[in-house]
Amino acid sequence: MSVRKLRLGFAAIMMLALVSPAAWAESAYERDLLIDIDEFAGMQKQPGVVLLDAEAPATYQRGHIPGAVNLPITLFTNLKSRRKNGYPVTVADAEKLLGEAGIGNDTLVVIYGNGGGKASAGLWFALDFFGHEKMKVMNGGFRKWVKEGRAVTQDVPKVVKKKYTAKAHPENVVTLKWLKKNMRKKNVAVIDARSLNEYIGQAVPEGTSRGGHIPGARHLEWSKLSGDLETFKSADEMRKILNKHGITKDTQVITYCNTGIGRSSFLSMALELAGYDNVKEYTGSWEEWSGDPRLPIQK
Repeated sequence: MSVRKLRLGFAAIMMLALVSPAAWAESAYERDLLIDIDEFAGMQKQPGVVLLDAEAPATYQRGHIPGAVNLPITLFTNLKSRRKNGYPVTVADAEKLLGEAGIGNDTLVVIYGNGGGKASAGLWFALDFFGHEKMKVMNGGFRKWVKEGRAVTQDVPKVVKKKYTAKAHPENVVTLKWLKKNMRKKNVAVIDARSLNEYIGQAVPEGTSRGGHIPGARHLEWSKLSGDLETFKSADEMRKILNKHGITKDTQVITYCNTGIGRSSFLSMALELAGYDNVKEYTGSWEEWSGDPRLPIQK
């Protein structure tokens, strides 16, 4: 079982104790995956805490939260590895990337991005896949940090490298072989997290070979579950949207985007927060599917 399936943390349990069962079911997140900015600010300088900025290096260099280490999510989107077995990168590469970012297996990692959630959720998914247990995503990310008038810097912190031992969780992903065999089963819902123009084939992003989508895939653009200043909509709002798309807690959900890490990860994390356990990512995603001319596409 993935480590994320075991996370119903202290904060969530306390919330459950303070509200009625009906109110809890409608509003509270069912997984303790987020951390508020105020809570993070109180622990920012504590030992054993590493803050990760998941955005591109150029974005990080323009300004970031003091003390943040840049670990772009793009470093975890190796197509060769994703095609081979669904792993975002190899185990050896993951250990190297995390160790060089100053992360050990016992490090408390706090991840943030621009606030929209694609990058931070992608990095959350990658760390979860490789077995990291102690991590949170900063709710609201950089946009909320700046809106609250908190300090921003261009200084790059000195990183003390650590040894990291990764433990892959292949049960969190599906491969092309699995998808072709199972995608038409009644309880399986393949969800395309990309934009509508990508889904209908009017936009063919760099790195992909053809426009369109996997036949039978439902379209649910990741941003439909994104909050205004918070990273995610409330659990109740997300459940209503998911229900409209025929996604129930009994559904085996397979998310995908272009690279399999990012927008699809945002949907996966949103589903986790809303209490949906049967979620996996097709990490090969549209890059792999569109690149094989033998595979059908739909527009």
